Amino acid sequence: MMGHIIQKRIEVFATLSEIVGYKAGLALTRQDIVDHLPEDNDLWSGDGEKTLRLEFSGYEALITRLLFRLGVTPRPYRVTPGIVLRNKYQGDPKKIALLNAILEQFADFFDANFLDQHGREGGPIDLTPFMIQVVNRYKTSSAIEMVEEFITELEIFLQSGHNLNFRQQEWKDVIALEDLFKSESLETYYGTFFDQRFIDYLSNNFDAIGHIHWRKFEGLTAEFFDRSGFNVEIGPGRNDDSVDVRVWPKDADKHLPPTMLVQCKRQKDKIEKVVVKALYADILEAQAQSGLIVTTSVLSPGAEKVCTVRAYPITQASRETLKQWITTMRTPYTGVFLG
Repeated sequence: MMGHIIQKRIEVFATLSEIVGYKAGLALTRQDIVDHLPEDNDLWSGDGEKTLRLEFSGYEALITRLLFRLGVTPRPYRVTPGIVLRNKYQGDPKKIALLNAILEQFADFFDANFLDQHGREGGPIDLTPFMIQVVNRYKTSSAIEMVEEFITELEIFLQSGHNLNFRQQEWKDVIALEDLFKSESLETYYGTFFDQRFIDYLSNNFDAIGHIHWRKFEGLTAEFFDRSGFNVEIGPGRNDDSVDVRVWPKDADKHLPPTMLVQCKRQKDKIEKVVVKALYADILEAQAQSGLIVTTSVLSPGAEKVCTVRAYPITQASRETLKQWITTMRTPYTGVFLG
């Protein structure tokens, strides 16, 4: 008989928030949960003190979908590594045989004794010895590729469930999701100018890019160039003479003119020519080499024409470019999980 979760509606919200805070490092309000699980609106409507009886499988599915909507996992459903890889390699008997052998080897490796030694006290669980066992046994590139895929899928599986023994990152703090939209602060343990958890969120909710706080938008831009190996200086946010970010080559002296001046425009309307003219004036004054307009929109035809006709050294990073930046910076699945 299938198990059930029996909780008051308000307790369901609290439990979901607790699990997400642990797994994703994000604090959600009740409204955040409702907004990100709209297909379950019937569940959320009503008296908070009413007792709900949820099938455990359905409760697990709520958690999995919510973690996906927050950018924590790559799919909105939970599936074991064996099934994922069997579906991928069906029709290839040799690879299916190799997969079955790896699954059997993992079952022997990842036993209760291993958890007692590595998972009980918390901290990273190192699966390198398992990978070495597989590689030493088969000594083929196919085995190396498959064991890496298996570990990645195992991490996704463990991360997407309700079990609080496993999470991908041991977060130093929990931040409110609403801060992405309401807070000017750029302080974070997980990034230089923009928090990694917000990057992961935007990877699965890119349409929200036009609604994030304007200061966070500047931080996102600075974060991309910082991770790309440049020397970056972000402006104060206010009274910055319309220059939001200054960029130099790595290890360059910041007392020298910047290589590039960046203007950030988080707006729906197209960027008009007055903006590019003002940025060009800033380029001349700062003796910079070029300018970049980062926008959730695009340059207007008039602005593009001004840049072309007058040979302004100004380019744009439009909405599509921003999407590529987010994809590049999102958290990779590394095969290491925490207990």
